Amino acid sequence: MKRSLYIKIAAVLLVFLSAGTGFSSGGIEKLENLDYRANSSLRSLRNDVKTAVFTIKSRRSDRNLPELKFYSYKVKEKENFWVVLSKCSMDMDTLMTVNGLTSPYQVVPGTVLYIPNMRGVVVRGEKRKEIYQVLASEKIDIRYVRTVNKSRNLDKKFIFIPCGKVSSVEKSLFMGTAFLSPVRGGRTTSGFGTRRDPFNSRRMEFHKGIDIGVAIGTKVRASRSGRVIFSGYKGGYGRLIILEHEFGYQTYYGHLSRSLVKPGDSVSPGQVIALSGNTGRSTGPHLHFEIRKNGRSMNPFTYIRRAHSVR
Repeated sequence: MKRSLYIKIAAVLLVFLSAGTGFSSGGIEKLENLDYRANSSLRSLRNDVKTAVFTIKSRRSDRNLPELKFYSYKVKEKENFWVVLSKCSMDMDTLMTVNGLTSPYQVVPGTVLYIPNMRGVVVRGEKRKEIYQVLASEKIDIRYVRTVNKSRNLDKKFIFIPCGKVSSVEKSLFMGTAFLSPVRGGRTTSGFGTRRDPFNSRRMEFHKGIDIGVAIGTKVRASRSGRVIFSGYKGGYGRLIILEHEFGYQTYYGHLSRSLVKPGDSVSPGQVIALSGNTGRSTGPHLHFEIRKNGRSMNPFTYIRRAHSVR
């Protein structure tokens, strides 16, 4: 299975636009709006996308491919990920990988997105196996990759694969359909983000997950298949279980009364892994649930299939 294709956009563009990379070095052109009729740059972008798709899918000469370049766009009011995708003739795979997005809900008014003039995905150059997996799965001739990247040996830090796609698993993670609710029933008593410290109302803190109020002894289930990498006591979490999933994702289950799995165990979605409790730094019986991506805390409400109303 392929490793994650998500790349930090700042690092990607720094490499793509620096001297000697073979990519457009004239800077990143801004798209002022997404009005196809009034914006000649947008028309050019869309035409390049169409040309690249036609060339690759019909296996025409790679000389017909446009030169890869990037545009930037600041999302306006009443616009979102899907609006930008549609107006720019992009696909989900391109916007999510080029911009390092983990959810379409990250794109809100004011967000700056980077948009290439062809559909595709970015892969680290040293991940040769990953590159060839993408080529094989989408039946893409390597000559197109060499032309777009202006490199015969693909000896660059990052490689753009035109018409490349991410795996179905990565898409489901991105769309928020890959994680189950860790408990059945319950109500969210504290959401994700900045909140008042429940032990000191004069102090603000960042809450890395969500708290779901449930009775002690409620069955806690694995939100996704994975491997247990921690089961024990950990500071304010009290009794805690950490599961490791694909593509750098981890889930945390805190304040448990009892653990039913041990490190090294493999678990399946919905499997009962613990019983909820009130251990650690807790003001009452509940489950603390976190989703992390490469160590970064993400809002669980953008991932779990069933949300809990906040009391």
